[in-house]
Amino acid sequence: MTRGKGNRAPRWKWIAPVLALGVVLAAVHVWLNTNLVTGDAVCGGLVSTARADSVLSGGGRISDGDGPDVRPGDAVEFSCTVEASSFLPGADKGRLRISGTHERGDFAFTDGRWPSPATASFFSGPATGGVGRDHGWVLLPAGCAKAAPAIIEGYAPQGSDPTALAGLLTDVANRAAERAGCAPDRPLTAPGTLPAVPAAQKIPEDAVCGIKGLAFPGPAAGREAARQRVQGRTGPTWACEVSGHATYAVTREPRVLEAITTSPGFGEQPRIAGLRVSGFDERHVVADCSGTPTYFSMELGPTYTAALESPDTPSPKAVFADFVTTAGKNFGCSTTAP
Repeated sequence: MTRGKGNRAPRWKWIAPVLALGVVLAAVHVWLNTNLVTGDAVCGGLVSTARADSVLSGGGRISDGDGPDVRPGDAVEFSCTVEASSFLPGADKGRLRISGTHERGDFAFTDGRWPSPATASFFSGPATGGVGRDHGWVLLPAGCAKAAPAIIEGYAPQGSDPTALAGLLTDVANRAAERAGCAPDRPLTAPGTLPAVPAAQKIPEDAVCGIKGLAFPGPAAGREAARQRVQGRTGPTWACEVSGHATYAVTREPRVLEAITTSPGFGEQPRIAGLRVSGFDERHVVADCSGTPTYFSMELGPTYTAALESPDTPSPKAVFADFVTTAGKNFGCSTTAP
């Protein structure tokens, strides 16, 4: 009996340190690899850690480095980088870049840093925005506009869930509007689902972009190699990209039209296809179509631009006029008397 009791003391001598080490390792794991001690928001309270985690979806601790970079005198404008880091073997570091900016109202349909509208999933209603494969935006309420409409913009890792990104950006928009004192009576609501990005397809003989009578935007010889994507066949925003040649877009989304028509530089433009139009230039315009403001835009691709010297390449003015004429028939557009 005495000898049995004597064996217990050495056993506890090594069990106690092992338990203590386990507690320390568990605490380190919680600190480095989870958000239990991070709080429920980063970037000065603008970005929910839960929402960020749903987009990054790789696990790890959500952090924001030095926090948001805020522009003095403008409560809407900021930028912030959010990271999910983990010390677990095989874990990747995920990163989000979130910002609040002021943009021209038709920014989503112009060349530059924005995804092609034919590869973006648009949503409207309680929240208005669009999400591409790694980039998205949400309009802030009209009361948040200053010199130009205000948006929340976000970049996410490729392959992120687009619906989760739309939810994150909508949540940030609500928080930013609340902070800036321009929040609406009811908060913006993110979409539960998003339309899929269309696959590229051969161009049918009788209907470029699905529009009867629309001419191919370039020399006929380039038609066979080109492919098209058509997005938004049933929603208020429609877009078509003819690879290398042109990207067309039409929207009647009320919030987007409001943003466009209240932007600096919006004004009367020369008639197009007999229509009286206003806009920013000759290829980004709004027409009155059966009483509904309707925005038309066209961006030209490098293949078309390279073929401009070819005698069978239609001019940009002719290509856009053809688009407005043929697409406009679907929206009740007609010539307005002078």
